[in-house]
Amino acid sequence: MKKAIAWSLAPFACISLWLGAAPAWGAPAPALSEVRVFKVESANCTEAIAEGADTTRMCVHRGPTRVYVMEVGIGNNSVASFDGARLAGQSTAVCQVGSISQACSGSGTLMGYVYMFELDVRAQGAFRYSNTSINAPHNMLQTVLSIR
Repeated sequence: MKKAIAWSLAPFACISLWLGAAPAWGAPAPALSEVRVFKVESANCTEAIAEGADTTRMCVHRGPTRVYVMEVGIGNNSVASFDGARLAGQSTAVCQVGSISQACSGSGTLMGYVYMFELDVRAQGAFRYSNTSINAPHNMLQTVLSIR
């Protein structure tokens, strides 16, 4: 009877040795801490958007326009719209490699995303972007920019 019990526990001992030798999977995803529009491009001009700005100021954007959003931290429910119409965008993961933030290429630590949205601006309108943090405190952050 004692031999049967010892053999039945052997798989657990092997599993715990294997898990003990396994590498750490990494730090948890960083909570979403910032979302903001940082650039608007149209045929008329390319405009850097200052932190905290609520409207474009350099030029009147019309026609095909690209809006770039920076997201620091990781979210799981991004929503973008222009005057209420939902937009699909493209994302690029951004990693911290040493003291440099750059597009992820297999090294570094994921720190957020840059999103690019293409829209057709016919008149002044409001661009909105929001996302909810993937982990605690599960906060929802939003940015609104009036594009003139």
